[in-house]
Amino acid sequence: MQTYNNFREFRFPPQSQVVAIGNFDGVHLGHRSLFALALNRARALGIQAAALTFRPHPLKLLFPNRRIFLITSYERKADLIAASGIDNLVMAPFDHQFADLTAKEFVENVLLHHLGAAVVVVGDNYTFGRNREGSLVKLQEFGQIYGFEVLVAPPCRLDGELISSTKIREAIMQGKIERASRFLGRPCAIVGRVVRGKGRGRGIGFPTANLVSEVELYPCEGVYAVWVEHLGKHYMGVVNIGYNPTFADTGLTVEAHILDFNQDLYGQDLKITFVKHLRKEKTCSGIEELQQLIAADIEVARQILHNFKTGSEVSNGSLFPLQSELSCGN
Repeated sequence: MQTYNNFREFRFPPQSQVVAIGNFDGVHLGHRSLFALALNRARALGIQAAALTFRPHPLKLLFPNRRIFLITSYERKADLIAASGIDNLVMAPFDHQFADLTAKEFVENVLLHHLGAAVVVVGDNYTFGRNREGSLVKLQEFGQIYGFEVLVAPPCRLDGELISSTKIREAIMQGKIERASRFLGRPCAIVGRVVRGKGRGRGIGFPTANLVSEVELYPCEGVYAVWVEHLGKHYMGVVNIGYNPTFADTGLTVEAHILDFNQDLYGQDLKITFVKHLRKEKTCSGIEELQQLIAADIEVARQILHNFKTGSEVSNGSLFPLQSELSCGN
């Protein structure tokens, strides 16, 4: 897949692409269904399939005081879109100049002049142009005027419930990992780099890897059973996300205790795949109670992870069989 970070600096030939448009935060099952529709049409026409998305997320520019936490980083989103089979990714800078484009200007300047759209693929609630003046009906009218086809991807539901990035964000923030993972169609995971912490874990017999990550959206505070991937190998683990109330800390930390593991990880990257939320954070009366609580967490996590797939299968997304439960249509 080729990635383009500024559409204003290049032009695709006219009628050369099927263009799928969206924010695609999380690249969930609904997004992948839309990509599949675009790819099938592109292959039928013998042209390429492109995804047009935006950086930053439009809401971050339009509502700067609203806290919008992205499910995936822009780099992770690009990787996931590439895995869907899309040929070209256009990560358009969403600035005030872009936001001020009228619906007609967006169609003429972006979709046709720069992206060479022969077909445009969007979701059923798509709006575009300054102040969202362009509706789906308006896009179809432009298609008739300028000679491009418009395909509308139907909404996708899992067990009858509509899949959306908003619902996935809510599930992650509430610690409902299984729900978020099922909507994503893959396990909920973060990648972080190990940095030096305060050494408390090792001091009480449970060494931890302290992670920093560029992700904006973490699961809610608490303890989780996880798979930890390091250099292609997978290990059982327990992760605590929170503020260490027993020690009265104030900053959010992500600390991973890796089971049956004893290596120096400072400066290295780990992938944490969340499997289950075990409990909320708890303030302990002292070190001894904390040790007992952590030991109990480890045993529960070990039992849970033994009952799930192997770590590599989890990372590859096969933990959550979905096809018989997924429906995309009105």
